[in-house]
Amino acid sequence: MHLFISENILLFISAIGILQGILLAALVYFHPKSDKSVNKFLALYILAITLVMSMGFFMRFVSWQDSYFHQSFPMISAPLLYLYLRSFKETITWKKALPHFLWYFAFLIPTYLNLHSLALKYPNEKNVPVEALQKPATIIINYLRMGVSILYYFLARRTLNRYQKSIKHLFSETSNFDLQWTRYLVNGFLVVIFCGIVFFSLMIRFPEHFNELLLINMTVATPYIYLATYKGILQPTIWQLQPGISKEKVEEEIHEAEEMDLHKSESGKINSIKTSEKSTGKLDELVGRIILLMEKEKIYQETELTLQNLADKLQTPSYQVSQAINEGMEKTFYDLINNYRVEEAKRLLLDPKNSNYTILSVGFEAGFNSKTTFNTVFKKFTGLTPTDFRNQQKLKLSAV
Repeated sequence: MHLFISENILLFISAIGILQGILLAALVYFHPKSDKSVNKFLALYILAITLVMSMGFFMRFVSWQDSYFHQSFPMISAPLLYLYLRSFKETITWKKALPHFLWYFAFLIPTYLNLHSLALKYPNEKNVPVEALQKPATIIINYLRMGVSILYYFLARRTLNRYQKSIKHLFSETSNFDLQWTRYLVNGFLVVIFCGIVFFSLMIRFPEHFNELLLINMTVATPYIYLATYKGILQPTIWQLQPGISKEKVEEEIHEAEEMDLHKSESGKINSIKTSEKSTGKLDELVGRIILLMEKEKIYQETELTLQNLADKLQTPSYQVSQAINEGMEKTFYDLINNYRVEEAKRLLLDPKNSNYTILSVGFEAGFNSKTTFNTVFKKFTGLTPTDFRNQQKLKLSAV
């Protein structure tokens, strides 16, 4: 009786989670400020996880014998997370996406054959028999499925890391791109996978508690669905933050930035395919023009300065400017601009005329757009916060 009540409580909790998952998926997709080319994959990802969560209901109220298509749903959710992250930087057509969903059918067939053989042996059995859980084919199929999900976790993480690096080749200010939430999303997926591994192992060890363990495992995914929705609704894309530039242009810039990082990791230095034939003299000339703009016109003081803005001022293609910065100056665009900003802030902090300036006003004058960003970047380049730097200089002067 106790187990029966516990199971019904878990069914109720799972039902709420499933209903909320469907509503949250619709909210992500139909939100007026969302970019549907990106958020359609997030909405489908949430929906796919919700369908996985409904497996306990299906086995409880329909049959475990026909649950083969349900058991393969993780092979839809895992690729959808990966495609969602890829859509941050490129247009994902269904032609590109389709090969990733072949995993579903690759597992659907052996799962069906395995369950069909068990269904013939236990045609009228309502509860999952012990043999169905402890059969070698069942164990191998389930652990292989989890293994493929882990593979997609690493693909998603690699995509996120490359995207994060490419942003620093294009922008001097990256606080608008809140990728920490996305990292939680990816790492949360790994937690869900490991929960699945643990609970499946417990099911094999304690088959008499299969229903309860399955429902608990499905219920664990409910808070993760909320995490997937939180901020995902308003997660901005680069082209949304640059309304004057087409999506195709942004995709090209990101591709070039990733190409630079790829060649740097492969050869130990950055080589641009498009500009490999440019002479060293022209590269040095372009570097000189960039330095002149920085030192004479102080364009780094423009808060939202981008690589494209700099290229426009130089009247030079952005990929050539990017190569000049990366190969000629051995910096990313982000580090170049913020290094100038930090040096300007240090000059302002050391100038006695500015002793009454607040830290925030110094940051704004140097080109930073917030105190948080100013503190973070300043500490990255100097090892001190602006306040500590100012106090340290005051102590040195007083000691003299």
